[in-house]
Amino acid sequence: MTDKKCTKKFAEIILPLAAAGTFTYQIPDGVGAVSVGSRVLVNFGKQKMYAGIVRSVHNNAPDYETKPLSDVLEEEPIVPEIALKFWEWMAEYYMCNVGEVCEAALPAMFKIHSETRIYAIEKTLPELLKQHDARILLQLIIAHEEIRIKELQQHFSPHKLMRLIKELAAEKYIGIREAVSEQYRPKIRRILQLNYTLAGKSNIDTKALKRSPARKRVLDFFWEVQSASNRKEVKKQANVSDAVIKSLIDIGWLKEEEQVVDRMAEKIAAPEPLPQLSAKQAEVVEEILAEWNKNKPTLLYGVTSSGKTEVYFHLISRLIQQGKQALVLLPEIALTGQLVHRFRKVFGEKVAVYHSRIHAAQRVEMWHNVRKGEGFQIIIGPRSAIFLPYKNLACIIVDEEHDRSYKQQDPAPRYNARDAAIVLSNLYKANVVMGTATPSLESLANHKAGKYSLVKLVERFGNFTHPDIVVVDYAKWWRRHQVRAHLTPILLNALTEELEAGKQVILFQNRRGFSPYLQCFDCGHIPICPHCDVRLTYHKRDNRLVCHYCGYSARNSGKCVECGNVNMKTMGFGTEKIEEELRTILPEARIARFDQDATRRKNSHERIIGQFDQGEIDILVGTQMVTKGLDFRNVNLVGVLNADNLFSFPDFRSFERSMQLLMQVSGRAGRHAANGRVIIQTSQPEHAVIKYLQKGNYGFFAEHELQQRHQFAYPPFTRILAVTIKHKKYDVCNRAAELLASKCKKINGLKVLGPQAPVIGRIQTYYIMELTLKMERSAQTLEIKSGVNKAIAETRQTEGLKSVIINPDMDPY
Repeated sequence: MTDKKCTKKFAEIILPLAAAGTFTYQIPDGVGAVSVGSRVLVNFGKQKMYAGIVRSVHNNAPDYETKPLSDVLEEEPIVPEIALKFWEWMAEYYMCNVGEVCEAALPAMFKIHSETRIYAIEKTLPELLKQHDARILLQLIIAHEEIRIKELQQHFSPHKLMRLIKELAAEKYIGIREAVSEQYRPKIRRILQLNYTLAGKSNIDTKALKRSPARKRVLDFFWEVQSASNRKEVKKQANVSDAVIKSLIDIGWLKEEEQVVDRMAEKIAAPEPLPQLSAKQAEVVEEILAEWNKNKPTLLYGVTSSGKTEVYFHLISRLIQQGKQALVLLPEIALTGQLVHRFRKVFGEKVAVYHSRIHAAQRVEMWHNVRKGEGFQIIIGPRSAIFLPYKNLACIIVDEEHDRSYKQQDPAPRYNARDAAIVLSNLYKANVVMGTATPSLESLANHKAGKYSLVKLVERFGNFTHPDIVVVDYAKWWRRHQVRAHLTPILLNALTEELEAGKQVILFQNRRGFSPYLQCFDCGHIPICPHCDVRLTYHKRDNRLVCHYCGYSARNSGKCVECGNVNMKTMGFGTEKIEEELRTILPEARIARFDQDATRRKNSHERIIGQFDQGEIDILVGTQMVTKGLDFRNVNLVGVLNADNLFSFPDFRSFERSMQLLMQVSGRAGRHAANGRVIIQTSQPEHAVIKYLQKGNYGFFAEHELQQRHQFAYPPFTRILAVTIKHKKYDVCNRAAELLASKCKKINGLKVLGPQAPVIGRIQTYYIMELTLKMERSAQTLEIKSGVNKAIAETRQTEGLKSVIINPDMDPY
């Protein structure tokens, strides 16, 4: 862009696309007020239309001819300046385009883009058209006024469809146009109201109504309720048809009006008083408030069941009394139901939940509500809630701050919501509390460096003791052939005792499905995904072999595809297999599963958690979803069925994550009683993580791990940038990786590890290579990342490598 001034106005537009930078458009006269944060409609490319966000308005004419804005879609800006700055920081730090951040941030209904539609120029089938498929296609188009390409793909393959469309368009049998439609529409309710001027009780001759008893029943209903009502309710209560109501509207006795309905409105009971704090909790609240005066993020290190949520209540209550907003981040959607219920008991209608499973139109209304600062003051949600356009954000709570679910993997931006929350709080001048029983080593290192304050809450609420941890040598019992349903006698006996005492039990196995894989016992063949280098997981309920990486699924025939014999055996076990075998040995027990497969349907998270909380489930078998912040009063026993697979993952954080996961799942036991037990089955009872877990002191473990990280130059003492290279041809992928590595080795301050193939070297038909780039934590970080971006761009531009996919991931852990 030049500095050439002119009388015309131009706007820089962020489009929700993976394209670098902003795009300059001219603001035509009469289009309406265009300001920073406005949502506008623009023409992009030859025909496509997109909704974008205005980043800036200026008078600097570029050196090329610009297109005009097509329309301004809202009267008011929908994205505040602070949010736009946050988008730009995220794009710069996580090495992606601001358009990709825009795509992640905006609700789907804001992201309008045009659709290609086909229409017939003539409404009759031409006799000259002889080709069979072309005639069928043209008949389909003629049958509709216009039709989308997506609908035509149900009848033809994409390749054949595009060939036929080009042929018909060349002969001028069809036309092609781009159509844009606004996806969001307010919810409208039709309301009936009595016209008291004409149909008031004193104005009507009731004798004349005897000839029309149906009309009289409608009037009687309105005279009794003395208020407006919807059509459905009137028809039900007065026992009349639509024709009767229409006749009353026609003569002016009833009036029908349209009302906009708030989709977020819910009937919520009157809030209860704030819960009483223990002496230690009250002390912690005062400590945190004192630390807030120092403008530092606060790390709340509170053991499981110490009452961190009650501390959050008291901190937030002081802020919302001043009309401020608070954001409560959770690692999983699964946690929102129980926590929202607890917050609403205290704060009532001030609480709202925002995540991907609520209706798309509700997300739009929530966006506008938060932007205007109306109604909701406490927003609870997973990492996506960080993008809402807060008006006066004063506090961010990051619950379970250690959890890896805060890290977005794919697609870009590959951000960590915990770290992003710190930046967002600086922009809003808001306070931050990060709560956990197992702090991440990054947060502990930031405390040691003086960046974070540390407040400890080391007593369980009610002075309940921590659960006893029992380690069982699984291999010993397996050799004795005394393992049933993957439970050693020690765990099985404890489980039976708890059920007899009327208690509930949680069993943790960090693998879903029935069996990790099948194997032929005649030839040794193991079914492999045709698109990925990974074994197919067996799901017995559906009798299917499923790839958990690409979604490929095939029916299990029971026959080996290699040798043809019927001798396929299940190997290993997942949550589905545990559930089935428990039903066999404990037929009277009520057993449920809590994993990704069991919670696909809407509200299934809340349903399963609610049933367990109400005592309708005796044994809950789950993956790591059961380890995160859930509070159940009647659980005294937690069983970990196989701790070994946690330790053996090839990652420098595997010990840290294992310790966190085991301590978190242990924290579900004995939260409201003094006799909690955790039984951990492992074939490595002498493992270092197990020994630290038995001591019950996470601080000792963290100190040891930090020393190891420092010694071998791993985070939090260095930064890591992981670069993934993908292509459908192995040799092309390998060549690109080698070239990029050679370019990165020339960058000062950067240590290059690799390239090497990951554990799973092919996913969704793409071969994968990885580079691990290490850099010191210094002011040179921006310069180094700029050099890496340049190396990536040069690699992409190399002849023969232009189709290679290269994805940088800053802080991939």
